[in-house]
Amino acid sequence: MGFLFENALVDVGALAACLLAMVYIYFKRSTSYWKERKVPYIEPTFPFGNFRDQIFIRKPIGYVFADLYKKLDGENYGGTYMFTKPQFIFRDPEIIKNILVKDFTSFHDRGFFIDEEIEPLTGHLVLLPGERWRNLRVKLTPTFTSSKIKMMFQGLVDCGHELGSILEETARREEIIEIKDILARYSTDVISSCAFGIQCNCLENPDAEFRQWGRKIFESSIRSSVIETLNAIFPFSISLLKLNVFDPKVSKYFRSMVQDTVNYREKNNIKRNDFLQLLIKIKNEGKVDEEHDYLQENDHGKFEKTSGLSMNSLAAQAFVFFLGGFETSSNTMTFCLYELSLHQDIQECLREEIDTVLKKHEGKITYEAIQEMEHLDKVVAETLRKYPPVQILNRECTKAYKIPDTDIVLEKGIRTVIPVLALHHDPKYYPDPERFDPERFSEEEKAKRHHYVYLPFGEGPRICIGMRFGLMQSKVGIVSLLSKYQFNVSMKTPVPLVFDRKLFTLSPLGGLWLQIKERVT
Repeated sequence: MGFLFENALVDVGALAACLLAMVYIYFKRSTSYWKERKVPYIEPTFPFGNFRDQIFIRKPIGYVFADLYKKLDGENYGGTYMFTKPQFIFRDPEIIKNILVKDFTSFHDRGFFIDEEIEPLTGHLVLLPGERWRNLRVKLTPTFTSSKIKMMFQGLVDCGHELGSILEETARREEIIEIKDILARYSTDVISSCAFGIQCNCLENPDAEFRQWGRKIFESSIRSSVIETLNAIFPFSISLLKLNVFDPKVSKYFRSMVQDTVNYREKNNIKRNDFLQLLIKIKNEGKVDEEHDYLQENDHGKFEKTSGLSMNSLAAQAFVFFLGGFETSSNTMTFCLYELSLHQDIQECLREEIDTVLKKHEGKITYEAIQEMEHLDKVVAETLRKYPPVQILNRECTKAYKIPDTDIVLEKGIRTVIPVLALHHDPKYYPDPERFDPERFSEEEKAKRHHYVYLPFGEGPRICIGMRFGLMQSKVGIVSLLSKYQFNVSMKTPVPLVFDRKLFTLSPLGGLWLQIKERVT
């Protein structure tokens, strides 16, 4: 009996070894794709290709690609492999300009597989492909003009005043506070007010319902990472397995909340100066204003007036406004205060500008006052350089593309990446890149650099549509704090920073602790 068992083990072992050998041979043959096309590439390792650190979530995604970027030093581009699937990295800013602008028609999709039947909230502007993206972008672009942001500006200011007020006691006692959570609550109040017309008062009540549901979105980040990896390798497996990026309860809450709010406004003829009201107008009329009466091409090649939004599409746009405005803005303000705490001279210089400009505006934070703060603009720009909210830009090759002045042709379906964080930290463009220096963004210094080595919001037709609103939200928050308080590093402040590896956006692990004091006048 024992003899038979041992033989069975030997047979199983031999079979496993044979299968492993076959898989290895398949891997070696499949990963000759770039070599056969005479494209510079990074040698993959079995079985993960070049993305072991991403698959095991060992580093933030931006730093994974920064490592690959460095390995391709001296090249304008290069090939990589996710397991055996070929991917492509662009390094040269002139080629990046072509990809994002000049040759956009070959790279208009992000390459994420979405299925709105499984998850309606994925049908938003950031993920939609092709014509559906273009038609929706046309409808939504007028919602983020300067006039529309001015319309919502008082909501930002009101939240900024609340932010300054809740910290008075802690500043008086010179306490050490976890600033990221406070700024996340400020961002949640801004988004709930300006996007949904809801006063959730998260600054006063950290456990407010809207804040709790917002947390649940980002708590599912490991699940999202697994699904993103599957999406990169086997995109249709998501639909086949009916995988949902979000907790179904979170999705149901947001869709119900939006629908209930829309129904209530329409039933009671209530109109507000917020993003949701603009979406309601698009839903019902297909446009925001009379001057934005766009035409779109139908399936028969004829042009007709744009149709409105479905309720699910409306909810998806409101949802992505929440995602974009909440996480990116709160992190940008957090990183900004961190750097200002490390560099007291820069903090004081910025505070002096804030005082001077606000004095001209009778002590009030106005839209015009924020626009006048040139040093603030440079400080925020440098923060976004060092800590870009979107660490990489994904693009899928939507039709065969010949890279200019080369014999290399990227086939349709090839996934490509522009490594934003790596570009922002390349000493060739930003000498001593780890140093925080707002003067990198003086007009003189900007003129010396290629425009496409600074991409915190992307660029071209798919540039972040809410960029100006996000910047305004961050600047109002910073001004509201620095006009009243001084920030310093403390014993609990991590130097250097440690980042959360699970999140797609760059975020400090475990929050960020700073000391707050009343400013000395």
